[in-house]
Amino acid sequence: MRILLLAFLACLVGPCSVAAGKAPAAREPTLADFKLGRPVLGKGSLADAKGKGVVIEAWGVRCPPCIASLPKLQALSVKHQGKVLFFGAESQGSDKKASEAVIRRAGVTFPISTGLARCPIEFNAIPRAFVFDASGKLIFDGSPHGAAFAEAVDKAAAGVAAR
Repeated sequence: MRILLLAFLACLVGPCSVAAGKAPAAREPTLADFKLGRPVLGKGSLADAKGKGVVIEAWGVRCPPCIASLPKLQALSVKHQGKVLFFGAESQGSDKKASEAVIRRAGVTFPISTGLARCPIEFNAIPRAFVFDASGKLIFDGSPHGAAFAEAVDKAAAGVAAR
């Protein structure tokens, strides 16, 4: 009887979502939860992103799908210049010389870092893109290949234009 009374009192004092079989809602990651690694090429940081959309792509120099995505990201960065900032995060631990060779061939001009120093989302495949709106809200998490990614980038840019 005493245990039932304590359980009842605990529900009165605190939330009962776990007791009711519901897990507490996890907070969605925001741009503030991400941190780029050391700069490899280009200038710019996530601190420059206030009021702008942001794209972060984790990629690698030994990843053909990653290399194929770079020119597409570059084209989107030109299309949305001033509204959306793009960052590449080389995530295979390659040296600066190897990264430089790949991005020069791809014509990339946006900043590249040595991976992600902090990323609240676990992933084990690249390329992986994260798109944030101007408020820092994550609006896309997935492959940069396909229409959903391009639509998310367009949405991030449109949100900046509407401000």
